Amino acid sequence: MPTLAWHGYENGFAPWLWLAFGGCLALFVALVRRHAGLRERIAHQQHRDTLNQWALARLDRRFDDLPACPTSLHPLFDKQDLDINLFGPASLGQLLFSQSTSLGDERIAAWLTLPATTAQQAERQAAIAELVERRSLRQALAAHALQINARGYGLGRLAAWVVRVDAGVFPPAQVVLGLLATLASLGGVVAVLAGVVPPLALLACIVVNLMFYGWRAKAWHKVFDGADDTADALGGLSDWLALAVAQRFDSPGLSRQVARLQGDGRAPAAAIRQLDGILGYARLRHNPTVSVFAQALLLWDFHCARALARWKREQCRRLPEWLEVVAELEALAAFAGLADENPGWCRAEAIGEAEIHAEAASHPLIHPERAVANPIDLVPGRVTVITGSNMSGKTTYMRTVALNLRLAQAGSVVAARHFAFGRMRMVSSISVSDSLEQGLSYFMSEVMQVKAVIDTVRQAAEPVLYLLDELLKGTNEKERNLAIIEILRTLCAHQALGMLTTHNVALATAPELQGLGSNIYFEEGFEEGEAQVLRFNYQLRHGISRNTNAIRLLRSMGVLKGD
Repeated sequence: MPTLAWHGYENGFAPWLWLAFGGCLALFVALVRRHAGLRERIAHQQHRDTLNQWALARLDRRFDDLPACPTSLHPLFDKQDLDINLFGPASLGQLLFSQSTSLGDERIAAWLTLPATTAQQAERQAAIAELVERRSLRQALAAHALQINARGYGLGRLAAWVVRVDAGVFPPAQVVLGLLATLASLGGVVAVLAGVVPPLALLACIVVNLMFYGWRAKAWHKVFDGADDTADALGGLSDWLALAVAQRFDSPGLSRQVARLQGDGRAPAAAIRQLDGILGYARLRHNPTVSVFAQALLLWDFHCARALARWKREQCRRLPEWLEVVAELEALAAFAGLADENPGWCRAEAIGEAEIHAEAASHPLIHPERAVANPIDLVPGRVTVITGSNMSGKTTYMRTVALNLRLAQAGSVVAARHFAFGRMRMVSSISVSDSLEQGLSYFMSEVMQVKAVIDTVRQAAEPVLYLLDELLKGTNEKERNLAIIEILRTLCAHQALGMLTTHNVALATAPELQGLGSNIYFEEGFEEGEAQVLRFNYQLRHGISRNTNAIRLLRSMGVLKGD
């Protein structure tokens, strides 16, 4: 069509052909935009379907059907967090992550690892309770988050990019030159079509534009560095912000976050759409054929880079705050989803004393219909010694305490009928292994973990909860018992509270420990008959377990021969 228009220039019908060309181009652009909108709606519905499948997997505790915890978050968690299944495969993290952008996931990780103040916990609890009733909103926000995550783009990179200063790219004299050159080329096109000047005049304008482009293109393109990766993320972010800013909430925490989006009267969603539009135009430079004509006639990259730099100057202070709201609301929505999917869980109660008291507490990662609930009572200066045979539930009970405490400290609901807790730190020694890389034996690895626990208790400015699972297995029983008694005395002397699991009845009954705490235990039984099936009930009892099951278990599995 442009060729025909130019060919017919001397015959007087070129304007009509140019008009037809313009109409066809406008229709084409409209169809492209409509197609893009349809694709976005289809993708949004597919994301909702994915979220529904994940919700069913969470309800059934089918961790293999859930996304793995984001590897980018691994540095935020320590070995203790892995030991208690806070992060990693089949963990609490799998029930919370992957429904948010990278910023939301990072905020969830921070809440799980850094205890909130009592005021923060109360505010989050109120916000979570309100969001529990907004399931459709949570799902829509999560679907937009999946769109943002579609190509692995982290919104933290967007924040870093927008605050990067593009100094010296557009000196005033060069801006004037660029604007004059563009006006000259556009005027040349009109003048040539009107027959006022010969085509060579337009050619002169084109040469000037291309020379200017060749001189400054490298500097302009630096403004685009890191922007192309946002291709899919900005549309989802704009939709996310538009949905969030339209909400009205009653809880102070949620209301404050929405107010931050409305703070200066500028619509964040519109600003992000504007950025998306600028970058969409800028991506024309990746099409060499079209880009040549665009630079020659319009200095396309000059105007796109200038518009982008202006957008960054205007929004560089606002965007980080908008993204902060995204992180906060996504974290609250994730914990609200956890509460919605576990209606039997309760809101934790913060108390002034450094104690933990719970009724019917269960392991958050076990399906509620299979989880066995037990009480928890831990007070400063006292140790709870847990005895029981292999697989009876000692370590699971310890993780029940740890995970529910982390949830409570984050402001979340907890897997219990009632859960009261005070402010405290938590340390543990649950999983130990030797280290060839560091040249540490198994026993030395145990010693290092125990030392870390003792040092934390001695140096902490606040009460400490310790969880010790089968300490010092790498040495003989006599020395182990003496060492553990001394360790527990030290911990109790510093008013720490905690638990120790052991198979050793002699340790549990040691006279030196009788004034330091209490004994609880789990036990099991074998069904009579040839099969000798081992049955556990995982019910907590007070006292000391006298049962052992190692030999009978080995015989039931055919490892050892029966009598």
